[in-house]
Amino acid sequence: MEIENFKLIPLCEEDMKQFKHDIQEAFQYGAEDVMGKVDGEILPEKDINMCLAMKDAAAYEAIVNGTMVGGAIVVIDKNSQHNELGFLFVKRGVQSRGVLQQTSSKSA
Repeated sequence: MEIENFKLIPLCEEDMKQFKHDIQEAFQYGAEDVMGKVDGEILPEKDINMCLAMKDAAAYEAIVNGTMVGGAIVVIDKNSQHNELGFLFVKRGVQSRGVLQQTSSKSA
């Protein structure tokens, strides 16, 4: 399903704090939806930072109608074209609307 007004844009530094919060919340909610209440944090900020610090890493936010609905962290090797997906997420509350599918196809 094609989402109207969908954009995948590079994450700007001023949105980084919210991006990290949203990805952590999405992973926490996803884990607890499957396993029940979990003690502790599923995705620590240090893991996000480690992914962002990788050589050639880039973060993108998925925008629909001007609102951030998810995002991705990818590592793009321009020489070998062997790329790596670090994280891909949809914000809690916007699941099952095709955002994840659209984000993964645009970041490929």
